[in-house]
Amino acid sequence: MSDEPNDDLEKFGAVSGMGLSILEAFDEVLALVAPGDPLRDELIALRSGIADHEQMIGDARRMIEKLEEVITKVTAPANRIGTYLGNPSRHTAQIVVGGSDYYCNVDPRINLSELKKGTRVLVNEAYVVVGDLGFETAGPVTKISEVLGADRLRVGGEHGTQSTILQRSAELAKSILKSGDEVRVDPSYRMALEALSHSESRQHFLDDVPQLPWEKVGGQQEALQAIKDAIELPLVHPELFQQYQHATPKGFLLYGPPGCGKTLIGKATAFNLTKQLSEKSGTEMKEYFMHIKGPEILNMWVGESERMVREIFTTAREKRREGYLPFLFIDEAESILGTRRASRHSNILSTLVPMFCSEMDGIDSLDDVVIILASNRADLIDPAILRPGRIDRKIKVERPDKDGARDIYRIYLTDNLPYDGTLPKEAAAVGPAVDRMVERLVESQFARREENKFLEVTLRSGRKEILYRSDLMSGAIIASIVERAKGIAIKRAIAAKPLDGEATSEPAGHGISEADLRLSFETEYSENNIFPPTEMTEDWLKLIDYDPENVVKIAPARRGNAASEKLGAGII
Repeated sequence: MSDEPNDDLEKFGAVSGMGLSILEAFDEVLALVAPGDPLRDELIALRSGIADHEQMIGDARRMIEKLEEVITKVTAPANRIGTYLGNPSRHTAQIVVGGSDYYCNVDPRINLSELKKGTRVLVNEAYVVVGDLGFETAGPVTKISEVLGADRLRVGGEHGTQSTILQRSAELAKSILKSGDEVRVDPSYRMALEALSHSESRQHFLDDVPQLPWEKVGGQQEALQAIKDAIELPLVHPELFQQYQHATPKGFLLYGPPGCGKTLIGKATAFNLTKQLSEKSGTEMKEYFMHIKGPEILNMWVGESERMVREIFTTAREKRREGYLPFLFIDEAESILGTRRASRHSNILSTLVPMFCSEMDGIDSLDDVVIILASNRADLIDPAILRPGRIDRKIKVERPDKDGARDIYRIYLTDNLPYDGTLPKEAAAVGPAVDRMVERLVESQFARREENKFLEVTLRSGRKEILYRSDLMSGAIIASIVERAKGIAIKRAIAAKPLDGEATSEPAGHGISEADLRLSFETEYSENNIFPPTEMTEDWLKLIDYDPENVVKIAPARRGNAASEKLGAGII
């Protein structure tokens, strides 16, 4: 019997050497003990203790492993984030991290060919690229000042900042970028990542040019003829201009009272000049009409107004290279191009006017960019702008006379409008009848009668002059008169519309009548906001054709007229 325990121990050692756990080995040994052996009961009692002990050891081992994992994470060095610039060799990447360039290896699990220029990459402590993080979604924004070839951009250089050369990312490789566009760059300022929509889009100034042949502009024959001579003759007879070495103008000034068609003439110039160039060259050309209102350029931030002027001219030149014929129409030019004495913004104009002059000096001729200035007070524009070589033609836009008023009325009172029943219904007779109605209307409005007296102007010499309503007539007023008459006729037609079941015979008063136009004329001069609401002489001088130095006082010509009501409304 003394040998049996030794045999069991040998068997236990053999089992434990098989790599089993203690409990599994114990079960193997327990299976070797014969049933009924007193040792088997003791071993069974011992097994529960071994199982509990092994469970405790397993839990402790797992806890230790978790703690070791946490310690490894908190003590491991942080991975860096860089920007991928390219791959100089098959297994090497060029990256920038914290402003420094590195040539580094790439983890074999990263496909180098799939990395895009400008994307973020994860770099471990050994400066090995171990991850692709894609493109950054945030970062500084800057403005392009110059496009350098197909891969580089020059940015900055404004408000005292230093210019920087950036590369295009893969996302911008095929994008069309221009000076003035905004781009988002990576934090290291090495790569342009994204083109942003302009916070003040340059399309903001773009205005549509309708089909406007010269015939659609009424009452301005002298102004139109001056523009035709300036822009059409060099195109029709270029050999003569070359023979005489006569330079073509590059800029126009349209000056005169408001509402007389300066903007309309500018658009007509754009349409007709583009048409002439298209016919001459045999290629289709389209105008690019930038309607810029002077006060929109003024900005309280230093350098912003100058930046906008530079950007406007840059846009015009770019559009010319794209095949457009750009027109810069600057309305209310005196507000941004005035003399220091003439403006409250003298600190801005001291730099804005020289900037505008330098940009204009870079324009060659009408074939490059056409510049048109419009102003109610040309005397307030800086002489440096109006000198020959910059603004070569000064064209006055007069108020319409009788003939001009007839032409404007007939532009708006077309033959296909519904007229009062007193006019003939035959299409062939409508035109002459409307002409006669317009003739009577114009004669009444231009009559030097007491009811047409409007303003009394006192000159420095002591002489007083009376201005009549016709002296303040404009194309805008005539257009408003016609629109008011149309509104009156529409209301009358609605009121006379038959109810359901009633006869549908057309009322005799249906359509625009001469009485509607006369009533609209009276209403226009009593309600039109074109007339200043105060007695400030400076405001009225914008509407009347007088030398401001010679005018002492402006007052209503008679009590109870529209001017008197306007002046009285502003007196406290």
